[in-house]
Amino acid sequence: MARFAPEAKPRVEVASLQPVIPSSLVTTPKVGAFEMATLTPPFAPTAMVPTAPDPDMASIEKDVKVLQTEVGKIGKNLGGFVFSGDFRYRFDAQLRHANTLTGALQNIRNRYRVRLNVDKELSPKFKFHFQLSTSPYANQITNDQDFAAFGAKHPFSVAEASVNYTPNKTLTLKVGRMKEVFADDTRFVWDDDIRFNGFEQDIMVPIKGGTFFKSMEFRAGEYILTNPNTLIVPADSAATPSPYARAGFPVGSRVGAANLYNMGVVLKGHLGGAWSHQFVFDTQVWRNPNQIALASTALVPAGLVNGALGLTLSGAFAASSNGLTTAGGPKFTANGFTIPRIHYKMERADFLTFRGKKVPGYVEFLASRNTSADFLRDAIMGNVSIGSTKKLGDVRFLYSYAIKDANSLIGQFTDDDLGTQYTVNMAAHQFRVDIGLTKFLSWQNLFWIQEARRASNPAQNFFVLIPRGANTNFRYLGQFAFTF
Repeated sequence: MARFAPEAKPRVEVASLQPVIPSSLVTTPKVGAFEMATLTPPFAPTAMVPTAPDPDMASIEKDVKVLQTEVGKIGKNLGGFVFSGDFRYRFDAQLRHANTLTGALQNIRNRYRVRLNVDKELSPKFKFHFQLSTSPYANQITNDQDFAAFGAKHPFSVAEASVNYTPNKTLTLKVGRMKEVFADDTRFVWDDDIRFNGFEQDIMVPIKGGTFFKSMEFRAGEYILTNPNTLIVPADSAATPSPYARAGFPVGSRVGAANLYNMGVVLKGHLGGAWSHQFVFDTQVWRNPNQIALASTALVPAGLVNGALGLTLSGAFAASSNGLTTAGGPKFTANGFTIPRIHYKMERADFLTFRGKKVPGYVEFLASRNTSADFLRDAIMGNVSIGSTKKLGDVRFLYSYAIKDANSLIGQFTDDDLGTQYTVNMAAHQFRVDIGLTKFLSWQNLFWIQEARRASNPAQNFFVLIPRGANTNFRYLGQFAFTF
């Protein structure tokens, strides 16, 4: 599956074993049906003497074929698996002064993440991918583990598992647990650790004779988020609260699954010279999104999350700062989430020249609108990046600015670094400096300045977790990122 701005990873492949012929089977070399006679004084070679075929040669050739067959079996079982992964150690500091609207924030901690990837080409048309990762089960938008819990062991679980089918150069089909089909690691729509279960399709079409765009890629993804297995929504009362009724599902109705459908197009090409560019347009359509808000409350039904995991989580999923109809309630203020998005990016390998060295860089702009909401429904982001880190002394700089209004995106799935404490209803500056130490290690430094956008408004049935007027959030994240 083609991906936006893919991240290169070093890979290690287990090679097939090569046959070794035992020294005991090595015989006197022969040329055709002749062997060279021993030289005798006066060191003149004797005539080439014809010899009879060696009766052992047929047996030796047979043994070699058997050995090659056995080695081939070993290679089939061990060879072809490609392993890669990363280890990340980070220092994380989040700070905010208290005022009458919000309390103080002082969370200073050490964290780590480990991921292991296994890839296998089953045939020229089928490819398998698998990833194990550290991850706290109750937080779906992080794979990081805190240095905490005394000596208790942290969980290691399936983060990705999928199979690609590519019948030709144009079409790719994918099924399993994977990144969202338009995930791009920009921190705009998706957190970089979120994964969904479902299906994806990708059709790549070259544009012959295109002036600005050379290829067109059609992408679509369909993801199954829940299986509520509830045929009838009971009436709600104070004595027996009905979670689904409070989340807006009609009494007496069946509760359908929450789903995400996303489809769109990616255009790639050149602007002339060393500039390349790409344009993305896609639309998200969410079905039954209030189940997502419900899963972030104490009302969450046991079967909505725990039944699928086969274990009971310590609590509900972390709440976002989306607009809700009641404070901390299970229903979004937005009537739904239908979100068209555009993303334009320009880049070149010699964005700058520094001390005679070409430095890559890019600029990009992203914007979206939730057309199912009546107000506070827009999100925008701009990024400028200069440099890359591939070896000792390389430096990369990044600046970003983003606004995500409270009804624009679903906060439970968008980035929780750019939007610390409030993934939406915020505006944030991001500054990043990466320093290359080796080809497998970089030191990454990220700093965020974050402000809440809007206050709660009961007249609009609009309540947010952290309102406008709260003091500024500051966050620093420094990490050593190892790849292997």
